[in-house]
Amino acid sequence: MKTLISIFALFIFCSISFPQDIASSKDHPMFNRISGFSIKEYTVEEFGSHTFTLDGESEVTVEGTKTTIYYECDCEEAPLKIVRNYTNAIKNIGGKTYEPYNNRGYMFLKQGNKETWAEVYSSDYYYDLTIVEKGEVEQEITANAILKELNETGKAILYINFDSGKSTIKKESMPIVEQIIEMMKQAKDIKISVEGHTDSDGSNESNLKLSEARAKAVVEAITKGGIDAARLSSAGFGEEKSIADNSTDEGKAKNRRVELIKK
Repeated sequence: MKTLISIFALFIFCSISFPQDIASSKDHPMFNRISGFSIKEYTVEEFGSHTFTLDGESEVTVEGTKTTIYYECDCEEAPLKIVRNYTNAIKNIGGKTYEPYNNRGYMFLKQGNKETWAEVYSSDYYYDLTIVEKGEVEQEITANAILKELNETGKAILYINFDSGKSTIKKESMPIVEQIIEMMKQAKDIKISVEGHTDSDGSNESNLKLSEARAKAVVEAITKGGIDAARLSSAGFGEEKSIADNSTDEGKAKNRRVELIKK
């Protein structure tokens, strides 16, 4: 997966040290500054919020880790050019941008379940960045919700995490498995097929084997919870049945899933 630290390589970077920066300040790992500017104000709020006025009309208030950085230089840069540098960089990696107005631009980037919102405002000799990073959204799964989805649509899509390249279920995903077990204890006649899916990273053959192994691991965990193995089956499809675009990190995250199919 791409790291946010390196995605803005198209900017003109300054030297590594910035002696004119105020104490304890630094560039945000998402954004490299434009050459010639130094940090004059810098704040980070672990629990902050900011209202983004998109296109000068609709407003979105975002809560999360809020970073504000004010840059200044003894030079003149075209304000719109500065704004365009940032919005174009986000656009080039699949993020969403909004048309700048009054020398202000807004950007949105989603990778997996993590959202990052940013605003850049520029004048002749300064610009400031406001960045809000929303924490990863935890999947809220209950036995009743799984059963409802199975009865209404015939399947339930779950995002169970495994060790990288392996079929070992991560500890933080075991509560999801426990809810599957509870669902099957409540609905004693239901039978399900556990199906594994991957993104497109790696070869088709390795992805198919990995998805099969992960599906079997989920079945084994369910049977260990007291469910009759006769009510369960497993299958793996690798990257064959993608539900999102594998060219983006967000799409890959959606494709790495486990589906319960009602039989």
